[in-house]
Amino acid sequence: MKKNLLYLFILICSVSLFTSCGDDDENDDNKANVAGTYAGNLGVTINGQGPISSSQNIELTSPTEGKINFLLKNFILQADASGEAGQVMPIGNIKITDIDLVGSNGNYTFTKKVDKLKIEAGDQAGIDQWMGPGLSEAGIPVTLKGTITGNDIKLDIDIPFSVLKIVVQFSGTKK
Repeated sequence: MKKNLLYLFILICSVSLFTSCGDDDENDDNKANVAGTYAGNLGVTINGQGPISSSQNIELTSPTEGKINFLLKNFILQADASGEAGQVMPIGNIKITDIDLVGSNGNYTFTKKVDKLKIEAGDQAGIDQWMGPGLSEAGIPVTLKGTITGNDIKLDIDIPFSVLKIVVQFSGTKK
């Protein structure tokens, strides 16, 4: 009788070893769902002045599990000397890659610090001169922080550039 109970116990234990956890797979699939285009409002504050606001799209891609890439494409700042809307300053493409995505069930956070980010020229028709590549030739320090809740995203980009303290805030919804 004791021998039969021992075999039953061993059988139950061995069955539990082959059981997988479905929640882990589901959470990994949810991480891929953050990829896409987000439309929203972008505000830029320079040395505490502003914000200069504009409608903007950002793109998130998910190249590998648990990672995202960020792209602010064809970024154009429109401001005059007082920080109000006015003069057009084409900046370019701001791309930050290999960002760790932390969280589950539609609630995620991410942070990435880049010591020497280089801004690429944009490709918007009608603009020949992009300022970003020249300004970032040696690389500029950038810190990106954000949260994703369902289809909504909020992020901050801090750029302590030379004597300027530039803060970019974006709030948007996935298209």
